[in-house]
Amino acid sequence: MLPTCEQRLLPTFIFWKRLDPYDAGCCFNAIFLKNVYYKYVQTMYRRGNLMNLLKMLLPVSLALLGLGCGGINTYNDVARGGDTVAVPAGWKQSFTKDSITVEIYSPPYDPVTNPTPIATYNPGDPRIRGVANAYIDPLSSIVVSRETGQNLTPFAQTYAATTATTYTGRDRDWWQTVVFVDLPDPLPFVGPAQVRVSTPTEEIDTNLDIIATTGGHAHSFEAQVLGAVSENEFKAIGRVPHYTVTFSGTTLPQAIQLDLSHDPDVDHLGTGKVHVVNPLGYVKNLTWSDDGSNLRVIMTPARDAIINDMLDYKFYVAGGVTNLMLQSVQAFDINGDAVIPPIDVDVN
Repeated sequence: MLPTCEQRLLPTFIFWKRLDPYDAGCCFNAIFLKNVYYKYVQTMYRRGNLMNLLKMLLPVSLALLGLGCGGINTYNDVARGGDTVAVPAGWKQSFTKDSITVEIYSPPYDPVTNPTPIATYNPGDPRIRGVANAYIDPLSSIVVSRETGQNLTPFAQTYAATTATTYTGRDRDWWQTVVFVDLPDPLPFVGPAQVRVSTPTEEIDTNLDIIATTGGHAHSFEAQVLGAVSENEFKAIGRVPHYTVTFSGTTLPQAIQLDLSHDPDVDHLGTGKVHVVNPLGYVKNLTWSDDGSNLRVIMTPARDAIINDMLDYKFYVAGGVTNLMLQSVQAFDINGDAVIPPIDVDVN
């Protein structure tokens, strides 16, 4: 039995389901978003500004598909052999140009009738144009509503709660990974196709319709000033290798101090230079210092309240240093006493 129009207007339905024409007839806001997207893509195919394309892909994919959730379709969802498509891959931790494998199936993958891809791009293949993470605006309603406990726009807290509990495991460091892929030219079939992007730990399948086996073009992403976006420019907006430092324990601390060591940096006849990243600056204060081989990090709440989830203490260490290792950790409660039992730290 089909859901009623009233049921289709509920935020949970819009959030989870692909919008077919009947849904769109009920969900006028979805029609508006789709129209905005199609108009924008037409403009971008004329102007080709990569950064604007990325900025548009984020709100559309989040609004229609859910934060952290992979897209059902590529953008555009119709293509020709040789065209460039964008795959909204969701909240992916391991996707980079040099880590992903792309498989293209036409017709879509089926373990019995179509188990073999028509093309496979190995990590680093030039037809994998680039991978970038698009971050949600910290002033968006979904973020501010989540942090202030109010719905500044309808159902914003519901969307935030669904994202955190379903897609990111309560982690509030949200992004949408976007993969840009050139389709093979020619393709063997017209009709439904599928792009699968994977690493050993994560994967996403997205669908598209092939309207011509050839005749497409690899997008140059022409910018107004700098011309076509080069492979190196694509790499420049992708993630670099880094360490992720996370915490676990039964008692939430008010403050944490860590001492870590690493191999000498470039200023001390080694390699790399420490760069510490706090992904949730509005949740916690983070200060750090490094002398070339020893790193100290101190974290406290950003406002007059105890941080309510150990995941919020997560931070990153980048910059190309090697052999980062924990030497000691101290965790304190609101009275300045040591947290018992001690917290655990994972440097990965």
